[in-house]
Amino acid sequence: MLAGMRCEITSDPGEFWATTADFLLTDPVLNNVILVNVDARRSGTITDPAPASYLTVRDGSGAVVGAAMRTPPYPVYVSRLPAAAIEPVLDALLEACPDAAGLTGTVAEADALAPAWGRRTGRPVEVEMDGRIYRLDEVTPPARVSGTMRRAGPADLDLLLAWTVAFHREATPPAAREAGPEPIEMWRRELERKVAEGRVFLWDDAGPVSYAGTSRPVADVVRVAPVYTPPEHRRRGYASALVAAVSQAALDEGAVATMLYTDLANPTSNKIYAAVGYRPVADVRTYRFGRPATDAIPPSQNRAS
Repeated sequence: MLAGMRCEITSDPGEFWATTADFLLTDPVLNNVILVNVDARRSGTITDPAPASYLTVRDGSGAVVGAAMRTPPYPVYVSRLPAAAIEPVLDALLEACPDAAGLTGTVAEADALAPAWGRRTGRPVEVEMDGRIYRLDEVTPPARVSGTMRRAGPADLDLLLAWTVAFHREATPPAAREAGPEPIEMWRRELERKVAEGRVFLWDDAGPVSYAGTSRPVADVVRVAPVYTPPEHRRRGYASALVAAVSQAALDEGAVATMLYTDLANPTSNKIYAAVGYRPVADVRTYRFGRPATDAIPPSQNRAS
């Protein structure tokens, strides 16, 4: 490990929150994924059969300067990191979660960590998605669209699950889908919980035509995700109207901002969100890790001297 930097790993979300929340809260939009996940787990809202790994990075003075999280089956998620922290973070992550499926972070961090992960483990590494984080402080109302927004209820769960499966199949590259079975029961539990909390919304135009979910607010920031419109209902403005209405509802309920992620390969969604008031914050990149070659050197032995 490089002098002056050290990493601490825990599976206890409460411990991680106590040590690292102040750092993460300096940018609650950029760090929203970590904040929302840790807050939900420390409060008991989410309980996972597989333990998570939380990483805190400290500099020589003991100040927290970075963080990372791995919640199976999702990729490792890293915050922005000082350049001097890259090697210590890589060491710590390979020790804590060598079987991680991939890694997501802002482009500089992802590009520094993921290829090095591949070199150290012998696992093939490829870019799965380039994305962008957007923030909204004030909604720009779209043109009038037929229909209205409503909160989803228990009677909508079967439809929502079918749409969630369709969303993931459309958004996830084939190589990533082949990495393991779809966590359909996990998606069902998440939908049941979010519907019960009033955080799933439908645009209804003589029947449901689009849906969006929201996160619990953390530091008065709400994430809008996922957003899905079935192909037969697209190009009618439903997604624009729904995202605008959901975002406005979050602001009306006390959020200071909403945020979301987009896939840069989908110019339509990026245009839609910009039109209703979302502004770019940072670009992120997700890498997918493949299976190692049979003759790959174990990580602990594949180090440059």
